[in-house]
Amino acid sequence: MKFLLSKDLHANANYILLLSFYTIMMLLYFIGDIFYMGNFFGTSFEEVLSTLKGNPDEFLEPLSLLSLLEHFHISLFLAILALFTTMAILLRINLMFVHKKIIIILSMGTLLLSFLCLFGTYFVHDIFVYGFVTLSLAWHITGIYSLILILKQVWFK
Repeated sequence: MKFLLSKDLHANANYILLLSFYTIMMLLYFIGDIFYMGNFFGTSFEEVLSTLKGNPDEFLEPLSLLSLLEHFHISLFLAILALFTTMAILLRINLMFVHKKIIIILSMGTLLLSFLCLFGTYFVHDIFVYGFVTLSLAWHITGIYSLILILKQVWFK
């Protein structure tokens, strides 16, 4: 993609179309992933703990290690793909250096720490569930924010 080298997003109308479609699809991915996570783990801290550790009062079995690793493997791959392609485009739009740096560090940090908190909740202690839920939500919000910035730059010169 030539615009990644020249930073000229508006040199070709095809770039605008390509980036618009990519950004809209990534927005759908981030929003859909929030609903997937809410459906898979639950929408509250207690539901996430019940999914991971089980709940004898409700006859819920704990999530098996195999299911957790399968979720981790697929989610990590998709999240890294979405993160790095989005950040590659974000680096080339017209934003202040500090703004870009904060977005990139925040998105990479929250993604890494959310997966670490997931394993911390499963293997170490229940307190990590708060980090997992909060950081996962922060990762998605940061991704959506960066995609909105990209759309704004692509559509409005």
